Amino acid sequence: MEKPWISPDTITGDAATGKRYLRREYINETFWREVRKGNHILFVAPRRVGKTSIMKDLAENCPEGFAAIYQNIEGVKTGNEFYQRLFSLILQCIDRSPVAKAKAFVANCRKKYNIQEITRSGIKFGEKELNYEKEVREIIPQLREAEVHTVIFLDEFSEVINKLNQKGLQEEAVALLHTLREIRSDDNFKQFTLVFAGSVGLEHVVTSIDRPKLINDLHPINTGPLTDAEASQLILQLTDGVTIQLSAEVTEAIKTTIRHLLPYYIQLMLEELDAMAKVDQQPRIKLEMINIAFRRVLKKDKNFEDWLERLKSYYVEAFPFINEILVHTAHNGNITVREIYHKAIQEKYQRTEDYMNFVDQLTNDGYLTETENHVYSFTSPFLHQFWLRKYPIYA
Repeated sequence: MEKPWISPDTITGDAATGKRYLRREYINETFWREVRKGNHILFVAPRRVGKTSIMKDLAENCPEGFAAIYQNIEGVKTGNEFYQRLFSLILQCIDRSPVAKAKAFVANCRKKYNIQEITRSGIKFGEKELNYEKEVREIIPQLREAEVHTVIFLDEFSEVINKLNQKGLQEEAVALLHTLREIRSDDNFKQFTLVFAGSVGLEHVVTSIDRPKLINDLHPINTGPLTDAEASQLILQLTDGVTIQLSAEVTEAIKTTIRHLLPYYIQLMLEELDAMAKVDQQPRIKLEMINIAFRRVLKKDKNFEDWLERLKSYYVEAFPFINEILVHTAHNGNITVREIYHKAIQEKYQRTEDYMNFVDQLTNDGYLTETENHVYSFTSPFLHQFWLRKYPIYA
């Protein structure tokens, strides 16, 4: 009887956990050190670097004296809905703590707010209308009674602010940012930490509504791609006990081909190599298979379409200018600051004041990298080739 084919336990659509996740202890250590110092956190990282996986790992593995909860709040549409979500998250978070005073705190809240049920997926209130912004402001100072430091991870917060702005609710967005800044700076709110992250930098979204000072108190934690050694370790983890066999030479070739060592790219390549090997029923991965797998991954536009759609969504008015930079870079291999400037001063763009802001955003979000002084290239061969596929003609 033939042995069943065992594929790598990869995941490319959701956050990686367990064996699929490579914990980088120095990130966890840095994070908890800053929280203990009283800082509120902004995760700064390119897209697909694994911020969500990192935050979920941090939330599930708290030091003693802390309780944490993670949630993607991309679907929040109004300021009131945000406060309702935040209020619920605070109570859910405290409810997770085994500390006796935390349990007593939650029991009192159940009575006070007529709460029927608290689960990991949410809170069910009785028939009682609440002013959630007011309740958030009141409950956070009371958290000291629970004797547990509460940490709330808010993923895609920048998307909430961006949507409010795009719907013409700029005042509501600014008011929300003001309130959160007040909460973070109030000495009565010290048993509480907010952590923000998003697929596009919060700095850009807040700057677009001309309020950068409302987040300049956040402590940035930079999260980059994997190191060469970390990438090797992740490949080892993902292929432990599977059917395909990778030599040291093949592992090195995979990393060289990917170049920008994001967990997402590594998993895409392993999935494709496994699929190819399974068809041929040949477990040993050969060097010549790597370039074929790279091209096959590229042909699946869904793997990279979100990189383009995010730019269209967040940079609605500036997208044609940004995309011209990327298309030029794709066709020419790089782009200089002088070339960017000449594009910026064209009558159709007239971006003489802010053109470098967009270059900075493209580098921060993982599209471009400065390869030499004032010369930019695509960070990833995948993105380079994707842009060529999407825009094959450049005049």
